[in-house]
Amino acid sequence: MNIVVDGYIFQLQARGGISRIFHAILPRMCDLDESLHITLVTHSNMAVKQPLPDHVRIEHRILPDVRHRWRWLPGRTRQVLKESAHHRVTGQGDVWHTTYFTTPQHWRRGHYVVSVYDMVYELFREQGYNRPQDEDHRQQVRRCVQAADAIIAISEVTKRDIQRVYGVDAARIHAIPLGCSADFIRTAARDAVPPSLLAQPFVLYVGKRGPRKNFETLLEAYRRWPRRSEVTLAVVGDPWSSEEQRRLEDWNLQDRVHLLSGVGDGPLTQLYNEAAAFVYPSIYEGFGIPLLEAMNCGCPVIASDIPTSHEVAGDYLIYFDPPDVDGLQAALDTALAEGRDSARVKAGFERAKLFSWDHTAQATLDLYRSLAGNHS
Repeated sequence: MNIVVDGYIFQLQARGGISRIFHAILPRMCDLDESLHITLVTHSNMAVKQPLPDHVRIEHRILPDVRHRWRWLPGRTRQVLKESAHHRVTGQGDVWHTTYFTTPQHWRRGHYVVSVYDMVYELFREQGYNRPQDEDHRQQVRRCVQAADAIIAISEVTKRDIQRVYGVDAARIHAIPLGCSADFIRTAARDAVPPSLLAQPFVLYVGKRGPRKNFETLLEAYRRWPRRSEVTLAVVGDPWSSEEQRRLEDWNLQDRVHLLSGVGDGPLTQLYNEAAAFVYPSIYEGFGIPLLEAMNCGCPVIASDIPTSHEVAGDYLIYFDPPDVDGLQAALDTALAEGRDSARVKAGFERAKLFSWDHTAQATLDLYRSLAGNHS
């Protein structure tokens, strides 16, 4: 079975959750099926920003930018050459799978698969997704979803959102949940944790800090929390913006909130293992890999009461209503009172075993087989 994967995501981001999915599942699918051959396509007009998934049966090919290379030729000649060049690169694949909302060019046969990771551009238009380029992205996603033979949603919640927003037949949407790296385990190692965080208990936040991530509520809750002098806040993510820096200074938090940037999986694992609690305050997520990471490390988890958190973690988290600052403070108190050895944490650790990249890879491979008519 021959699969063409458009690796556009590896040219958009140097690291991130979407590229991590394909790093995890493409080699695993090759291990699961010796007949599988994957052609991973990138585009010549953009640089590749990170290493590509590697396997003996993953072949990297570059799609030429024919429009510019042969722009001096007559239109029909240029079109023929473009079709020929694209066909040589993509071959006669049984399935074309786009990593980030590209459409196949001059596809001779096979089925088209698109992965949808969340519906934030549709559901949060007025909360930061109302620029002209956001509307362009919405239209491109809509075109891809409508053209696809099969749509992969990373959660049941995302599947329902796709069906509701686009009116797509549910039979075309396949909910395939994600996993997390096997690096996230319980460990006694702490050499990568900054000494400043070991002086007191700390609460951990990981990820971006845009509006839907609801970091502002966490910061406000921490500012007003009576136990702030006993517990520091560790934030893993990009450097502070000038506005964030000013707010920390105005609230006199600059010595209580520790920012860690460029943290890899190994050090992050140690942070999960040392944290008094991990806080996941998002008002919307397509899935929630950090929940699994923290649960696998035996870390108490405080999460906003949203559907995807329940889908991933069941009833084993300490939930709060996303806009409720007082509720988040109460959740922090509960996490510290229960500690890392609570029944809730132990149940969450067992729950996390239900999700793995092996399961994600197998389900994706099964979908390819069903489209290609190969059920072996």
